[in-house]
Amino acid sequence: MVLAVAFAIAGASLASAQGRPGGGFGGGFGGVQSAYSMVATNKVLQEELKVSDEQKTKLEEAMKPIAVKRTELFGGGQRAGGGGGQRPMLTPEQLKEMGEKMAKLTEETKKAVEGVLEAKQTKRLSEIDYQLKGFAAFTDKTVQEKLKLDDAQKDKLKGINEEYTKDRAELAKERPRGGRPGAQQSDEDKAKMAEFTKKSDALRKEAEDKAAGLLTADQKTAWKDLVGEKIDTAKLLAGNVRPMRRDN
Repeated sequence: MVLAVAFAIAGASLASAQGRPGGGFGGGFGGVQSAYSMVATNKVLQEELKVSDEQKTKLEEAMKPIAVKRTELFGGGQRAGGGGGQRPMLTPEQLKEMGEKMAKLTEETKKAVEGVLEAKQTKRLSEIDYQLKGFAAFTDKTVQEKLKLDDAQKDKLKGINEEYTKDRAELAKERPRGGRPGAQQSDEDKAKMAEFTKKSDALRKEAEDKAAGLLTADQKTAWKDLVGEKIDTAKLLAGNVRPMRRDN
């Protein structure tokens, strides 16, 4: 089992679910990224957290059963559509069920990772996780409680989300087709993808800025404490993954 492959399947499936109405706030066209799911394989993140070699080994072992569950969850959804080819559209009921299972796996992943890392590392990982979530972080119950958001603010966030989801769906039509990540691309394809990425980043930032604009001075201070020192999340998402060791 290669963890990177399992989490890639999970990410693609979750992104597909979030790309449709009702899929939640989302974290961009690639779905909401989780720092907890990345830490076992991402070299950049491991360096930021100063993960020791012993911890890397323990993280790999701790994540193996979770990776299997993720593969079973999303692989099962693919088989339900009759095998290879395009992933079938999920019904609202299936989407809800998958969301519940993913939420459970997310908590299981977080618990497994925190069982390996030290307190200081765990705190920093939490900060990076919120940075990766971006706008989606404002829907996190823990965040809402710590920021002490009132009902009016939550309603306005819902409105921002609806507008963001609509605009994101429109922009998705402009996404260049063909060429998987890492595949050889022409200069024209690269230029088109760069332009699309620029627009999607701007759209996400606009939603994040609107959400931040709803916060009071005290809430902004609390939010700054939650996300900690800024990190270049682009480097984390650039596929800088350390190869997994195979068991003999």
